[in-house]
Amino acid sequence: MSDIRGLFPTDRPVPSDGMIGRAQDVEELAGALLAGTNVVLAGPRRTGKTSVAYAALERARAAGVYVAAVDLFRRRDAGDLAEGLAEAVLRNRGGLSRALARARTAAGAALDAATITASAKVAGELGDAVELAFRPGLGSRDPERALAAALELPQRISTADGKPLIVFLDEFQDLAAPGHPFGDPDRLTKQMRAIFQASPSVTLLFAGSIEHLLRDLFGPSARALSQFGSFRALSTISDEEWTAGLAPRFDQAGAPIDPDALRMIVELGEDHPRSTMLIARESLTAALADRAERVAVEHARAGWQLALGADQLRHEHALERIRLTKHAQTVAMRIARRQRPYPGLNPSAAQRALRALELAGVAESAARGEWEITDPLLRDYLAQLPGG
Repeated sequence: MSDIRGLFPTDRPVPSDGMIGRAQDVEELAGALLAGTNVVLAGPRRTGKTSVAYAALERARAAGVYVAAVDLFRRRDAGDLAEGLAEAVLRNRGGLSRALARARTAAGAALDAATITASAKVAGELGDAVELAFRPGLGSRDPERALAAALELPQRISTADGKPLIVFLDEFQDLAAPGHPFGDPDRLTKQMRAIFQASPSVTLLFAGSIEHLLRDLFGPSARALSQFGSFRALSTISDEEWTAGLAPRFDQAGAPIDPDALRMIVELGEDHPRSTMLIARESLTAALADRAERVAVEHARAGWQLALGADQLRHEHALERIRLTKHAQTVAMRIARRQRPYPGLNPSAAQRALRALELAGVAESAARGEWEITDPLLRDYLAQLPGG
């Protein structure tokens, strides 16, 4: 029997050979990046953006292009972002990987002679930004200067090695997050545009899960990044693609699935990649616990309940965040129940609540005046809460 979590991944980027659907998305994105087109990839959380982006980068690397990826969600501040970007860029030189790994292991301690030698040699060729990758914490001394140096590094290595480079900045909307962890967004985006416009061999891929923030960064003419990237959205994975992709996985797990059960899983998942995968995984878990030879409809129903339970802590955490804004929980529950969010609320208070839900990645505007909870499991959880 194969590893269940490996067959039905839910909380990490999916390898290109394990993706269901999205083939055209990957092909088109890779083609645009290889042609030197900056791209902004927008869509709700856990719908496959990062998986598609990494698959496209994989194709670009196979075509001989350098690639570097940094997730802003995992970076504390500008200095930490600078260090992460410098390391990702330098890892394109295979011979530096071991030295960089030693530097990260020795964080806070003295570097060995081999690492110091490697660092000094590359710094002499590519500039001071190299030290950011080899000396964890160095970026915190002067974050603004460190980030400027790291942003210039992609063009430096591209020029030195004669290879184009694609930089992938994931969860880019965090640049404008409350508290401005990376510094003033306007100043930083002006700096980015100035540096990247002077980097002809560097192509940018920006991705984010809060579309209105991305559009605010790239849309208005007053913004430094206005029209700096072409917006793209992921296509919907069809029911046929889900059926064709999931059925062999149940076979591989040693528990084939009945067609009606498979249809139920796809319907319950509503084409949301993570939710569909989680319901499928928990349906298999239910069948195995039942010692059934096949996954039947009753196992799919149980899988949905188990998926809700598996995500309970995640949903409770989301609820804690939205409760910080007055009326946000009430509004979220109404949206989940397909009700109008405004009745009985002051219009400005309702707008603040909707804004909080949008910033938390809980709800998004589907049409003028219409809102939706994009994750079906979260929607079911909110709809079942008492009150509202």
